Amino acid sequence: RPYFGDAETEITVQQGEAAFFNCHVFNLANQTVSWMRTSDGYPLFIGNEKYINDQRFELVSRRRGQNTLKLKFTNASDAGNFECQVSTNPKISQIFKLNIIVPSVSVDGQQEKHVMAGSPVELKCYIKNCLKQPTYVFWYMSGSRLLDSGGRVKVRTSMLNTGVTALSVLSIDKVDQSDRGNYTCKPASGGEASISLHVLEGEKPAGLHHDQTSDSNQFKTHL
Repeated sequence: RPYFGDAETEITVQQGEAAFFNCHVFNLANQTVSWMRTSDGYPLFIGNEKYINDQRFELVSRRRGQNTLKLKFTNASDAGNFECQVSTNPKISQIFKLNIIVPSVSVDGQQEKHVMAGSPVELKCYIKNCLKQPTYVFWYMSGSRLLDSGGRVKVRTSMLNTGVTALSVLSIDKVDQSDRGNYTCKPASGGEASISLHVLEGEKPAGLHHDQTSDSNQFKTHL
């Protein structure tokens, strides 16, 4: 009669990462191994046949008796139980519980940041409650992704000493009026946070717009 080997049945991953469910069955003989999603009883695989129309699920090990289900790009709604079943009568099953850790994302400071033209600026994005450093952290300016070309704009991401928080820093050398806009930090682990960058000219204090015409002409010369 088939029986299950020891397995890690509680799996915890960070949102966006892949989850692996390793189900080892001994004495399988001519029985079939299936994978079910417990929440709705939906079959994912029956034998090697895929039943779910979700490209994130795949069988990565098809060796006799070893069945590994992989779920790519996990998100919070994937949390729950998954079942490895053997078609004996009565059926036997091994339950795997999937926990998804969802980090929180915030940008350092207020929602707006003012900086003088010609000065450097750093925007800091904190990703808290991390199991590991996100695979990537993308920065966007007004919807367009910023690329770290090694020049004026740089992005560096690292884990802080606490081991549960990642920090991504966007640095811009010598800002000018073309750098004005809304900056958004988006890590692979999901979530996002934004901050507006305002660039000030000369000694003029923020909010003083006594001469709109000269302001707009001045901006054009810097674009």
